[in-house]
Amino acid sequence: MKILTEAEKLQYCLERDRLLCSTEFARSPTMSKLLRFLVDHKLSDDGKPLTAYTVAVDGLGRDDSFDTQIDSYPRVQVGRLRRMLDHFYLREKSEDRLFIPYQHYEIILGKNDSADDHAAAPVVSILPEGQSSAAPGETGKPANEYSRGAKSIARGYLLAAVGALTLLAIAALFYLPDSDGESAATVTYPSVIVKTAEGMTSASSRSRMEMTQSYLIGALEKFDQLRVFDEDAAPTGQSQYLLETSVMDDPADRINLRLVAADSREVIWSGQAEMTAREADLDKAVVEIAGSYGEIAQHELSRYRGDFMPGYPCLLQFHQYMRHRDTQNLEPVLACMDRSARKFPNDVYLMSMLAIAKNLGETQNAEKTTVVPGKEFALRAAKLDGTSASAVFAVAQSAFFEGDCRRGVSWGERAVSLNPLNSRIMGYLGIYMLACKIPEGEAYVTRALDMDANVDVDVAATVALQKLRRGDVKAAQELSSKYMDFVPGTAVGLEISYILASAGLDEKEEARRAWRVLAERSGFEENAAPRKVLTKFISNPALVSELETDFDKADLY
Repeated sequence: MKILTEAEKLQYCLERDRLLCSTEFARSPTMSKLLRFLVDHKLSDDGKPLTAYTVAVDGLGRDDSFDTQIDSYPRVQVGRLRRMLDHFYLREKSEDRLFIPYQHYEIILGKNDSADDHAAAPVVSILPEGQSSAAPGETGKPANEYSRGAKSIARGYLLAAVGALTLLAIAALFYLPDSDGESAATVTYPSVIVKTAEGMTSASSRSRMEMTQSYLIGALEKFDQLRVFDEDAAPTGQSQYLLETSVMDDPADRINLRLVAADSREVIWSGQAEMTAREADLDKAVVEIAGSYGEIAQHELSRYRGDFMPGYPCLLQFHQYMRHRDTQNLEPVLACMDRSARKFPNDVYLMSMLAIAKNLGETQNAEKTTVVPGKEFALRAAKLDGTSASAVFAVAQSAFFEGDCRRGVSWGERAVSLNPLNSRIMGYLGIYMLACKIPEGEAYVTRALDMDANVDVDVAATVALQKLRRGDVKAAQELSSKYMDFVPGTAVGLEISYILASAGLDEKEEARRAWRVLAERSGFEENAAPRKVLTKFISNPALVSELETDFDKADLY
């Protein structure tokens, strides 16, 4: 272990004290306590590596019986501290900063890369020091079966070079702050305070509830569109929610969960978890609460419905577009996302969603004057926070859109590992893998649908079409019908699978009725060639050709 100089020790102390004086650390005694412990350990120069047990007992006040094999509390809390440090130094410019390397507990002093003017320079690298520019798991060899061939890779290099030159010319203009001077701000997201049940006398019950709280905090923090706090915190912002836990008896075999709006004390969701199946039940609860269309998002949407103001309201409208694919809302959504980007250029989640919006806009020909491609926003988001599942998946999606399936799968699987409860990431990874003729994609879309009943209609449609291709025609029809009734607006993929499934069940009249609705909406007669109708809604020529063959077999007319 390197012995610190007196100057380095002084710098550690100065950075520690600067952090402790900040608003976010003042609101979180637990994070302040952990920061002090890690810095004091570093200053001690005792050479002993930190362990999860030491952090839990000495740093976080757990008793000597703490078991790191069954409780991830220290890892979760260090992860929270890592993110708080990243957010602080992204906002506060300084030459040096404190880091906690990923998968480590030791705190170190280094240069603050975020002090650079990100808004006036293109993104060059998003990978940790020492890694190559290839996707995770790549070796630099020619693309294998996941690749569309050397042509797509060469095109990718060309686009990257052109994109970098373009950004040099226009970045300073594109990221000019609004007149209110808030360009360095980040979007105000809803905050969640996870509270612990009180009144338990059993030591085992208290231990179980502490584990439950740690698990909930860790799982919720993986969702970039939320901010999660200790129960002793006092978060700022317009929307605050309390996730309360209680027990029916002591010792606790079953716990109750309630999501409460802090301002009105309205209970907007409640559920239960069996302690014998704690993680499975809690995962389900987290998805219902924190998903893109979960209880918090729906409660917020009731306040911002139809609101395209920059920031969080715009993001809510973008999520609604993604869910229902109402093409009438695409252009206003893209416009408000552009305004949001100019106002909040350093917001990781916004940059991630903007990358996806730009990619979709390009495929829908909604943005004929787009200057910055979606890929550049994805790279920017990943550089701002390489541990954000949303940012990493934005990079994956951009690779898929370039036809680089191998790189897309690598980044996509990394995104899933960062947040295995994000049904949108999991579902779209499966969709893109299936488009690349990678059969393992079906497991991802099926899992996404199983874990989240509110998943995007595109995911449900893909599962239905896969059932149809396997000959499970009745299940395909039932699934399509269920989601067509479940979500308002157009759901072309579901309509197509329903038509083909109905024809496969020899329900030709019902299939023709559904086809007439789809054809009329596209502006064609009911006996129009399937390709003409399908190309109005689907931009992938290969998929159109596959479906055209399916319609020929259905023999509707």
